[in-house]
Amino acid sequence: MNLHVEDMIKSYLRALSENRILVAACILAVSVSCLLLAATWPKSFTASASIYADNSNILQPLMEGNAVTTGIVDQARMAQDILFNRDFADLILESGGWDVDILSQAQKDELIGTVQGHTIIANVSRNPASLIKISHTDESPIRAFSITQRYTSLFIKQSVVAKQEESRNAFGFIENQVASYQTKLQESERKLSLFKSEHNLGTLTNSNNRISGYRAEMERLELDLVQVETEIRSVESQLAGENAVSKDLSEINAIRGRINALQIVLDGLRARFHDNYPDVVQVQNQISDLQGMLESDRISPIISTELDEGEGVTPLHQELRSQLAALKTSSEAMLSQHSGISVLLAAEEERSKLINESEAELAELTRDYNVTQDFYNEMLQRLENARVSMHLDEEEQGVTFKIQESAVIPTQPDGFTFSQLMMGSIILALCAPIGLLIVYMELDTRIKSESNWSESWPPMLITIPHMQTENVRRVADRYFTAMVAAAMVSIYGITWYLNLAEFF
Repeated sequence: MNLHVEDMIKSYLRALSENRILVAACILAVSVSCLLLAATWPKSFTASASIYADNSNILQPLMEGNAVTTGIVDQARMAQDILFNRDFADLILESGGWDVDILSQAQKDELIGTVQGHTIIANVSRNPASLIKISHTDESPIRAFSITQRYTSLFIKQSVVAKQEESRNAFGFIENQVASYQTKLQESERKLSLFKSEHNLGTLTNSNNRISGYRAEMERLELDLVQVETEIRSVESQLAGENAVSKDLSEINAIRGRINALQIVLDGLRARFHDNYPDVVQVQNQISDLQGMLESDRISPIISTELDEGEGVTPLHQELRSQLAALKTSSEAMLSQHSGISVLLAAEEERSKLINESEAELAELTRDYNVTQDFYNEMLQRLENARVSMHLDEEEQGVTFKIQESAVIPTQPDGFTFSQLMMGSIILALCAPIGLLIVYMELDTRIKSESNWSESWPPMLITIPHMQTENVRRVADRYFTAMVAAAMVSIYGITWYLNLAEFF
């Protein structure tokens, strides 16, 4: 509606005055309803305890790097796994005051489900998550305290047991791994020793050195053979020239010597015989033939045979022939040595191939042995660390749990306090009728002031203000006063009752 501010305020005040009894009744109804709701609203009490996981002690710096104490990354999750175990259901129900002997299994499951649903286990600090809080909510403060206290003691006790069990399991696992790696190491060592005994061919380095030596020796022999062959050809050429010269001189000297010898024989024959004696004639003929040979440069086959048998050989010729024989002997020895080295080289190259083939398998066996040995040594070290860790947990020297804040019996219920509820009810009781009045005024289409008269309507004659008689106003005031008094008495009475009940 398009009302002026002044007319709107007057209209609201007039409506409030006209309906003051209804407004008072609304205030009374809202106040009583809110206070009764606060009085009958079920109360819940929460008991909580804080547990601190202390993993720092005097042994930690001493054993750092050698032993690892069992730690817990998420204590809240571990606490839920431990405390919500069905094995502890009867203990929790007994701490809550229930007689587990008369309860059926279905009733136990229902009750323990309700208890777990009202129990909150959370990490208080995130990094590191070393402080956890166990809270339980119940209608009875005693039961909330008892269940929280039992959960706290169970968690500390079972945490120690769980840590010790975890350490023992870790030690047993590593011990089995050590035994397994020891067996593997012995098998690898046996295979490696067997392979070395069956393939004792030496090392590849020594074989390569021998091959290089054989090849160098063969190259040296080949160079020496070339030099000896060159010397043989040189001596043979010298010997050929010396043979030609020696042969010519030897032939002449041989013929002359033969002539002189025959002349001596002829002189002896003449001293005894006549010149026509056959022997004398024969010797003379031989001398004539030899002289003719000197003049004609012809050599008799007999003389050539004598020359071949060594007659007329010079010392130089003999020396050259000795050198030639020595060089040929040296050449044959070098060829024989070269052939022997070739055989050795071929055998060594074959051995090198076998060594190459065995080196790969030997390297693999050696690598397996070294890797297994490294793992075995590492597992031995871990076994010792696990043994020390197990002893630390058995002596409760690792992560220890301390109660940071013990559970106490709650004295205040959860949620809003009574004073807060009372103040809220008063505010609601005052705002509710005003809101209803505003809605009523907005929805009412009657003309309440002169400003509501439209210009298109007939002209307004006069405006008569709203008036009440004295008797009507007096009766209305009495009813209004009575309603307000009754409302105040009811509110204070209920307030006193709630405060008294809360105190007891």
